[in-house]
Amino acid sequence: MQTQNHNLKILTDWLNDECFYSESALGNEENLIKQGENKALKLFREAFERIPAYKDFLKKHNINPDSIKNISDFKKIPSTTKENYIEKYAFKDRCWDGNLDDITMISASSGTTGEPHFWPRNLVNEIEGACAHEFIFKDVLKIEDKKTLFINGFAMGNWIAGTYTSACVNLIAWKGYPITLMSPGNAIDAIVEILSKIAPEYEIVIMSGHAPVLKEIVEKAVKKGVDFKRLNLKLFGTGQAITENWRKYLLKIINSDNYCDAVNVYGSADAALMGFETSFSISLRKILSENFDKSKEIFHDERLPSIYNFDPRLIYFEEEGKELHITKNSGCPLIKYNIQDEGGIILFKDMADFFKNQEINIADSQKAKFPFVYLFGRDKFMVKIYGANVYSEHVQHALNHEALQPLLTGRYVLEMGYDENQNPEMICRVELNPEIEQKPELINLIQHIFVKEVKKINSEYNFVLDKLGDKVKPRIILHEHGYEKYFPIGKTKKNA
Repeated sequence: MQTQNHNLKILTDWLNDECFYSESALGNEENLIKQGENKALKLFREAFERIPAYKDFLKKHNINPDSIKNISDFKKIPSTTKENYIEKYAFKDRCWDGNLDDITMISASSGTTGEPHFWPRNLVNEIEGACAHEFIFKDVLKIEDKKTLFINGFAMGNWIAGTYTSACVNLIAWKGYPITLMSPGNAIDAIVEILSKIAPEYEIVIMSGHAPVLKEIVEKAVKKGVDFKRLNLKLFGTGQAITENWRKYLLKIINSDNYCDAVNVYGSADAALMGFETSFSISLRKILSENFDKSKEIFHDERLPSIYNFDPRLIYFEEEGKELHITKNSGCPLIKYNIQDEGGIILFKDMADFFKNQEINIADSQKAKFPFVYLFGRDKFMVKIYGANVYSEHVQHALNHEALQPLLTGRYVLEMGYDENQNPEMICRVELNPEIEQKPELINLIQHIFVKEVKKINSEYNFVLDKLGDKVKPRIILHEHGYEKYFPIGKTKKNA
């Protein structure tokens, strides 16, 4: 009964709260960051008091919680990881008070050993996710008071994206927004039918899914006669990085001239929603994709990262080395948890100042001055050929070229192998769109575009290409749509 009353109060507060993203609540960026720091410190102290696993973790690392008095002290606390914390302690011991009393949902993800990891959520966790979704819907996708259909195209079952998204959208609907939820999961034919028969009844349609699935749905819908001129469709993706070529291609198909009608969010099974694109982040990434020299100046890297805003009141980010660490409340709170994503943090002010100095002033229209978290693909998806690093971001950019989009799904596998003379060779396996035939001229086209696009944005690859020529060109291997070994249908494999 105590848990029931507690959850009822939390839910009532959420339903009555109209000011989480008001100008007075947001304040300035400095205020938001200070709130985030205070919340991280409070979560640390509560975790020590109430979470058996974390109390033991601190004891084993000789940390006296009383010595952690400010955020500078907090930064010295040892990080938790899957290896030293998640896999070392029993599932229940990582939850509040060592029990599952306030857990409302448990999601699962596959571990590197094949054993699943379990990620519990409570109502607070889902309401915080609903807060972020509410901001995206209102300030980015502009649903306002329009009758909206949300099609949840993420896989359901125990996967977090589908169940978490459904919970967040339901909470927003309960708050009074005119939004209707349908959750067909990643059933492409069912979603196409919804677009055809149900979606025209709504003023706005938001369709969520992983990037390759969204592309496949839209392309199949066109073939089935769905008239996107009749639909005000907006795309809501997550699960992996997207390229600006991908965004432009799909916006053209769905007949949208608003670049912010395709938004991507940053999430994971460990921590649910962590960051989200805004009109500002989308605009600046478009500019950087067309001016790679400016991107290198900001991020000091050959790659253009994914760029998201985040709300410090919902998640506390730290950058250690090249890796991101998070502190976030949930059914199993994460304290200085190494999410093992490569990236960094940039203040809104610093990003706005950089663009202003370039005589590009697009920041004034952004009401919420959230800081940025940027994200690169993981090193395991990169290959090295004759000393040149070829990154997943560059491959995605090339394969999302406008000439290839109608032919390929966007899914690929990049790997190193050896030719018949035992010389190293770069192999790029690509998945064809349904009904596209494997032809030698298509292999040649993909290889030509790959080399042309990657050498433009990767100075290392351009150097070895100039010296070694064909030796560093990729061997392209085509696979039919849904080829089980590399591109199984219904399973979204990350390649970045």
